[in-house]
Amino acid sequence: MTKGNSSLQVNQIHLSGGPDSRLIPPLTAQLAFERAATLLSFRRAARDLALSPSAISHQIRGLEEQFGTKLFVRGARSVRLTAEGERYLAKVSAGLATLQDASRDMLQQRRETSGELWISSLPFFTSTVLLPALPEFKRRHPQLTLRIEATHQYADFNASRVDIAIRYGREHAAGLKIEPLIEVRSLPVCAPALVKGGLRTPTDLAREVLIHVTGQPRTWPVWLKEAGLPHLAPRGHLWLDSVPAMLEAAEHGLGVALGMAPLIKLRPGFGKRLVAPFAFEAAQVETIYLISRTEQARDRRISAVRRWIADAVARAS
Repeated sequence: MTKGNSSLQVNQIHLSGGPDSRLIPPLTAQLAFERAATLLSFRRAARDLALSPSAISHQIRGLEEQFGTKLFVRGARSVRLTAEGERYLAKVSAGLATLQDASRDMLQQRRETSGELWISSLPFFTSTVLLPALPEFKRRHPQLTLRIEATHQYADFNASRVDIAIRYGREHAAGLKIEPLIEVRSLPVCAPALVKGGLRTPTDLAREVLIHVTGQPRTWPVWLKEAGLPHLAPRGHLWLDSVPAMLEAAEHGLGVALGMAPLIKLRPGFGKRLVAPFAFEAAQVETIYLISRTEQARDRRISAVRRWIADAVARAS
């Protein structure tokens, strides 16, 4: 206390049990920096994060202003890290990896304790195999709830809630368990009226309309080549956006479609509303796979669904 001063000045000490949030930049800025620093490209970082390059630049400029130092050396067509940027990248990458691991652990815990399972399945497989077998699943596992999405879109196991995917071909991603379910072949199918009208051999397809799925433009050309008719010109083409729509069009007599044998035989009305006009069977096969996370290999819920799907496929084939 000084003379003539009735107040006592005390240095305030701030005690905290956690990190000072004022020192931690926004997560969006750290993600922008990590992507740009790893790829050495603001444009590619913007693409990965679904942002604009100017937004990436703005986030990084905010970091540089906060720290009072440059993180990148910007060239006319390229960028490179400064020494400070390289040191910061090492720390940020480690921190983001820790956050990712923590989030993955939380999701894993939710999956293991939840009574819900999310299945992303091919539309045709869903309608011909999964849906008819659902009553059996509910009988076996009344405590579990299935959420089934019928789609051809890529199943992102990192960014979605999907537990099991059923797809053609192998998903090229680490951490996934890929199991073959069934091999299928393309089989021409049509309404009985077309057979009565003279559709007897593959060469008769020249008088018919070929029905295609928009996302599978090579299916018919491959089948025609195997049948020895690579240059066959049909009467016309009809393009639809899904296999179920394609098969429904065939049932209405709008043309000839390619079904997946042997699964096509499970479609209600096969043999009556829809028939196979030829004995010829394609040699080329496609494999349908069941895909799940490697870390869920011992999850009893996943094992239960896997057995149920395998049994349904066995009945189909």
